Amino acid sequence: MKQIQVWIGHSIFATTADIYAHLDVSSQIETGRVAGDFFEKTRNKKACREK
Repeated sequence: MKQIQVWIGHSIFATTADIYAHLDVSSQIETGRVAGDFFEKTRNKKACREK
């Protein structure tokens, strides 16, 4: 979203977020999937070290 702000030229991030946040649902879903995978791997590594 910050990259869009810079590219569009909005001086205030909230302006960009208010206008474009709804357009990026697929990216939000993908980010959630990647974050979930990361935390799952982190949890699994921690569990392996504790054994």
